[in-house]
Amino acid sequence: MVEMWQRILVLSDRPESEEFKLLIKVTLAGIFLVGGIGITLHLLLALLQGVGLG
Repeated sequence: MVEMWQRILVLSDRPESEEFKLLIKVTLAGIFLVGGIGITLHLLLALLQGVGLG
C-alpha cells in the first residue's frame, strides 16, 4: 500500500502558480456557495416556523 502511494507521489507534479490560484478560488467559491445556501435555508425555515434566529 505504501509503495502505491510513493509511486503516485513520484509521478505527480506540483501545480503551477496560476493553476494553484484557480484551485483556491474555485474551492473557496464552492465553500461560500454551500455555506450561503445553508444559511439561507436555515433563515427561511426559521422564519416559516416562527422561531427567532437564536
